[in-house]
Amino acid sequence: MKRGLLITILLAASIGTVGGAEVPALKLASAGSPGVAVYLADEASATEQTAARELVEYLERITGAPFEIRPKLEDPGDTPAILVGPTAAVQESVGELGAEEWVVRTVGNRLLLYGGRPRGTLYAVYELLERHLGVRWWTPYEEHVPNLPDLELPFLDDRGSPAFVYRDISLGNVSRVFAARSRLNGHFARVMPSYGGVRAYGPPNHVHTFYRYVPPEEFFEAHPDYFSEVGGLRYGGEAQLCLTHPDLPSLVADRMARQIDDARREAGEKGASVPTLFSFSQNDWGRPCECERCRALVEREGSESGPVIAFVNELARLLAREDFELWIDTLAYHYSLDPPSGLRAAPGVVVRVTGLHQRDFTLPANHPSNDAYARAIEGWGDRTDHLWVWEYSVPFGDFGDFPIPNLRALAEDFAWYLDRGVEGLYLQAAYPIAADMRDMKMWIAAKLLSDPLQDHDGLVEEFTDGFYGPAGAPIRRYLSTLEQAARRNPSRIEYFPAPADYRYLDRRFFRTAHRLFDRAEGKVAGDEVLLRRVRHARLSLDRASLVFWPVAGKAAGGDLSTVADRYRQTWLQQLTRRLVESERQAVLDEVDREISYWFAEHTD
Repeated sequence: MKRGLLITILLAASIGTVGGAEVPALKLASAGSPGVAVYLADEASATEQTAARELVEYLERITGAPFEIRPKLEDPGDTPAILVGPTAAVQESVGELGAEEWVVRTVGNRLLLYGGRPRGTLYAVYELLERHLGVRWWTPYEEHVPNLPDLELPFLDDRGSPAFVYRDISLGNVSRVFAARSRLNGHFARVMPSYGGVRAYGPPNHVHTFYRYVPPEEFFEAHPDYFSEVGGLRYGGEAQLCLTHPDLPSLVADRMARQIDDARREAGEKGASVPTLFSFSQNDWGRPCECERCRALVEREGSESGPVIAFVNELARLLAREDFELWIDTLAYHYSLDPPSGLRAAPGVVVRVTGLHQRDFTLPANHPSNDAYARAIEGWGDRTDHLWVWEYSVPFGDFGDFPIPNLRALAEDFAWYLDRGVEGLYLQAAYPIAADMRDMKMWIAAKLLSDPLQDHDGLVEEFTDGFYGPAGAPIRRYLSTLEQAARRNPSRIEYFPAPADYRYLDRRFFRTAHRLFDRAEGKVAGDEVLLRRVRHARLSLDRASLVFWPVAGKAAGGDLSTVADRYRQTWLQQLTRRLVESERQAVLDEVDREISYWFAEHTD
């Protein structure tokens, strides 16, 4: 088995036999009356207490029965029960569990839900609720809870752990509980300690921190030699630092040490997760230093990443702490994408590879079109013990997010990353309302972060049928149509594409796509909730139609007002659900300005 292939392992989940004897089902509720009580482990942690509360809340919503949390199982006999959290007997039987490892196990007429700390027991509860009881947390705003007054559980023996040790998505300002239920544990998940907390980045920022530690306005006048030399001149503007300057490591280490101490103190005062990740990473532009020392190191290592790794390795040495788990994080990005030929990142260094400037986002990482990025991932696997990836769900640009067939590529990438030893993944997702099929993509991405070897088509079918109801089938046809269009007219979509780059958005695509969405809306016309969801799924198609109206007009029905009105109404519905009232009007005004612009462009 290749490095990193620790994924969720289902040992068994069936009504079956143990030692030749049939194991009866565990009756959780009958006709709305509870059949078991929930018992919380002695000395349960705050997260394990949350796990018990989450379990009881959803059992009550599923069955209509009043369940009780009891602090201790007094009867050691055959009392039917659900035991939440680790016990001495459990620990003796399975040994030490990883921090996020979980177990769902039937023992006699009891169900054990437990795991490592801090998150394992909570994840055991979520596995039970989702996998075996049918609960779905589709989005931060919408969920599905089945109605099952009579509820039995078969014999269960499940055990697993999330595949990636760091899992993060920039979901925006949404429920932190949703992030916990999605098994996210990264900085932007913002999960509270009572739900297991996060692996947080400390100040001054999670990325692009060269100038945060060595600001030009503070140092350039007296020490221009701290900054990039480019073409014989030192730059204090959009450039980098001179990473081979002998005075800089101690200067940065002193400032980072203060940040670490302040962050630890502040986290303690607020009861928040203590940051363990501190970024020292390049600014978000070019101009690395070309001084004689830097050039010599770059030439020796064959990459601009040479000075970066040499510097962060020294930082890790200077900041080593026996009382604190500290990780120094840096980027392999833009000009520093390629790994050094000889240097290896120190054990306490995390290297986050990001191919923003090298990717075609319509194709998987290991496609020949993305060869430079794939070679970098492969190379860094031999240069660091802690390889993470900064991934993107959408490109950026002035025109927002048009329909883009990147979900299958994203799924293939996650599995490929795992096989290459990647242990952490952050998915940057822009446009929280307007992004193409955002709700589906974020749900599937979260599932793949826990287990990237899941079947992509199965996840798509589960979401589309579960979230869109009878409209699920035509929406899947739409997704297939989008993929077919991209194969018919290959289009390289990079990080800042222009409308002309979307060659697959032709009249044939628009005609079929709108027919499929008309059919999807027709199937849910009598259901206000499902129609709202389908309209939101159509939003990026409508936006693309308005931008490409000379091509899309007849295919979209030939009526610009109809598409524009539907587009605006969809925005209004989503703003009402997803933004606080004080923020809605400004966004709606921007939507109206865009619509006015398109009318002016297309009706002259």
